[in-house]
Parts: sequence; structure tokens; C-alpha cells
Amino acid sequence: MTDTQFVFRFRDLVATTIEEHEKIIKKDGTVWWGWWKRPSEDARADVWDQLSKAAQAAPIKVILFDSGSGKTYEAVVVEVIAPVGDAEETVTVPEGQTELVPRYYRESPFSRAWMKLTKITPLNNFWGNYSFSEIKRLPGYNKAILDRFKNKKIKNAHELRGMDTTIWAVRPSMVGDHDEEILLSVNAVAEAVSQQTVRCDGDAILHITDMHFAIGKPRDQHVWRLESEDGSKHSMVEAITSAIKAAKDIKIGLVIASGDFTYIGSEAEYNEAGAAMVRLLGNLDLSPDHLVIIPGNHDIQWGTDEEYKHDAPVDEAPAKARKNYEAFYRTIMRHEPNRHLAMGRRFVLPSGIVVETCALNSSSLATGKNFLAGMGRIDEGSFAEVSGELGWRENEPSMAFRLLVIHHHLAITENIEDPNAFATGYGIAVDAVRVQRMAAKRNVQLAIHGHKHRAFIWRSTVYELPEHAQPSHRSGELSIVGGGSAGSKETEAGKNYFNVFQFSASGLNLEIFKAEKQGMFEKMQQFHASFSTHSTGGLALGDWGAVVKK
Repeated sequence: MTDTQFVFRFRDLVATTIEEHEKIIKKDGTVWWGWWKRPSEDARADVWDQLSKAAQAAPIKVILFDSGSGKTYEAVVVEVIAPVGDAEETVTVPEGQTELVPRYYRESPFSRAWMKLTKITPLNNFWGNYSFSEIKRLPGYNKAILDRFKNKKIKNAHELRGMDTTIWAVRPSMVGDHDEEILLSVNAVAEAVSQQTVRCDGDAILHITDMHFAIGKPRDQHVWRLESEDGSKHSMVEAITSAIKAAKDIKIGLVIASGDFTYIGSEAEYNEAGAAMVRLLGNLDLSPDHLVIIPGNHDIQWGTDEEYKHDAPVDEAPAKARKNYEAFYRTIMRHEPNRHLAMGRRFVLPSGIVVETCALNSSSLATGKNFLAGMGRIDEGSFAEVSGELGWRENEPSMAFRLLVIHHHLAITENIEDPNAFATGYGIAVDAVRVQRMAAKRNVQLAIHGHKHRAFIWRSTVYELPEHAQPSHRSGELSIVGGGSAGSKETEAGKNYFNVFQFSASGLNLEIFKAEKQGMFEKMQQFHASFSTHSTGGLALGDWGAVVKK
């Protein structure tokens, strides 16, 4: 098979991969290694055909690349089970050999091929000593750019992480191989809902909500200095980025803003919001591809007053009410908004974790003329359309982390609600329970929102309605995290908030930051939830536990 070797990508998600496989080799002499392909990847039939033929003649060596740590290993392969057809079907190991598969993915539905290994050893001289022999065509990348990798030395782990594939053909480097560093970046995403993979440089997500940029009569609704104003007072963006930089251990790869950019949805307010968002992305060294936004109830111009009234009936036609938000979206995102004002994205973090976001407009105007401005409703067609475009199917497991973003609540956030607020639904989307059920069926692990300016953490066990009960009436677990307002004056005791979600192979950290009376943001509370796999396959997020400050 000449000097070509194949590099296989993996990541530690719910277990220490190398350690678990080595335990079985030590006990039984061999272990099965499963191949989990990327969503955009085909069966790689050429690779498996070469491996199968070579392994039948004699043991062969492959290289294993840990995309999280950047470490490489050499493994000896003695047997291969190739994918079936287009690799959409799960492939199992021979009967009686399941004990040779590590327990943590023994029943997984994701393995599309297998290699039987007899030895795994660290490969400490990989970087700079191996070169690409050829590059598989990858979605979203120009062929001319990919051709530049042929006969090029592999400089570092970033070069491999930048490609949406799990298998590379490599060989030992030779004199004459070029050695410049080439880091791929994904082209700008040109639509609101897309399966195109967006790569992130950080494992943390910044979640902000309810900024309420305001000018004119309601100017005092926004507590920070506006970007257009002079003065020594912090702007909201300055306060947030200062806190993130001070934390030192946070590298933001993605920003999610869950609505209420403005107070009355005016064009002038959107100009302020736009200036702030552009500066925030610049401060964090991010592009619009790394931003997810949805409107809140304040972002739709329900009426023409200079005041916002949560109990006011809608008196504007939907097209006119949405106009200013749509213009804001075009300016920031550089493409046309979705007809539902929704977004769908697939992000890949440096740790290798895939985050799929379904961001929905919960300020729907489709409920009739008596619909009140402060009430929320998610168009069910919007959820079906966006989740379907992302490839989410009911009761179909996935190893991606699935995130639902809305503005209104899916659960009550107060211990005791004001009885006078009953008519507006206490801030809950009127279809909140329906949405929880739809999310749980599609393996959504986490929903985040804003609206009530209340930092909030919750977890629901979701069941099917009795008359709709299937063989398993339990749909799953859904965590819900609300963001406190980042910029409004209408908060408890003059406090403002933002959230940071930090991903790692072991799980998810939630860090809540708080500022009082326009002072500096500081960490208020930290929680952790572990990753595991469902018994039927798929990534699961465990219960939240408080992280005690040391």
C-alpha cells in the first residue's frame, strides 16, 4: 500500500477514548475501534477498500488524531469491517465479539465501520514529519485551495481541525514538500438557515439578551453609555468584553443574542444596536458567521407610540411591524432574513463538539388581532422547518449538542407571579409545553431565552400526552437557562447579567456574570452538567450542579 497511511480523527466526549481501548487490549489482546463519520462525509469507500485488502495480507498501521488535545497515536490494525453502501446504516462487530468494544459506545448507533486493533502507542513526532498525500473534496471549500495541501507538511493540529472530515491520507515527509501553514476557514454563510459547518476558535458561547438600546424619550431604559455617546461611562459592550478578558480562561467562539435589542423597535434604536453588535464581534475577533440572533417582543413595532406597552393589542400589519428588524438583520448578518425571522446553524468547536442551534422567533403576530404585545407564541411551522433543515428527526439519536434559542419563556421563572400579569401569560410563550415536547423528541438538550430580565436555571422531564403516548411515553430531559437583561434598567436592584456556556469533553459549564448599578461584571454563579450517552444512543446533558468557588 506504498507509504500512505490513514489518519483517523476522534475526540474524548463521554470517556477517555485511548484509555478505554487500551484496557481491552491489555485484557483480551485486541479491541474494536468504531468509525463515526461527519454529517457531510460520504462512506470513504476508497479508504476502506485499501485498508481491508492490506489488513487481509498483514497487520497495518494507522494514525489516530485526538482533535481535542492535538495528540497523535499509532495503532496496529489486523481486521477491518467496511461501511455498508453509503454508510448511512450502523455496522456491528461479529457475533460474540461485543465485549471487545468499549462499554461506553458498545450499543451506539453511530459506528459505520470498524478496525480491530492490537496495539496503540503515542506518536510524538507526527507534526512536521508527515505530509498530505491527497485531500478529499470537502463541502464549502474551493478545489484550488484544497489542491494546495497535496505534498504539504502537516504543521499542527489546527490544519486538521479546519477540515470537515474524519480521515486523511498522509505519508512521511520528503525533501521538497512545502511546509507553509494553511488554515481553512468556512466561507460566509449566505442564508439564515444552513447546514454549512461553521468553525469556532473558542469553546465558549456568550449569551446576551434584553439589551434594550433606546434613544429619545425612552433613553433611560438602557443603563449603559450608547456607542454613539461620549463620556467616561462604560458602554455595554465594553463592560462585557472587559469581564471576559479578565476571566482569562474564556475564549468566546460564538455569540447568541436572544432578542429585545431595542425598546420600541425604532430605526434609530436599531442603529445603536447594530453599532454595539459590530463592536462586540470586533472585540471578540468574530465574524457575523459566529452570531445567532432572534427578535424579542420589543423588536417588533406593535404600535406607533414612543412607549412600549406589554398589554397593548397589535395594531400594525406584520410586514410593517417587522420592517426595522429585517433591515437590522440584513445589515448585521449580510444576507436576507428567514421568513419566520428564525435561524439555524451548525458550529464545530475546537474541542470537536458539534453545536446545532435552532433559533426561533417567539414574537409571532399570527394569533389574531387581539394578540397582546407582551405575549409569546412560536409558529410551529417555523420549528418544523428549521429543525428539518438541520436534519433533526423525531426520536432519532444524535451526538451533536442541540440548542434551542427563543425569547419568551418555556417555564415560569418566578416563585410567585403577579396575579395582574395573568392576561399576558407571565412571559411564557402560549405554546411553551408544546415546544418543550417538540424539542425533547428531537434530542434538544438545552433551551435558552430572555424576556423577564431574570437569571434562571431549570430542568424538565418531558412526557408525551397520554392520548399520544408511544411505547415509551417519556420524551426526554430538557434543560432551560434564562438570561438576565444585559442592558435594561427594569431589573431587580439595578442588576444586569450575561451568560457564558463553556464546553469541554466532560460536559457543559454555565457561568453567570452580574453587574450592579452599571459597575463591572463579575462571576455570580457557576454550574456544571456532565455529558453522557442515552441508552438508545445520542448525547445527553446531565443535571446541573453548583460549582463551589475555591
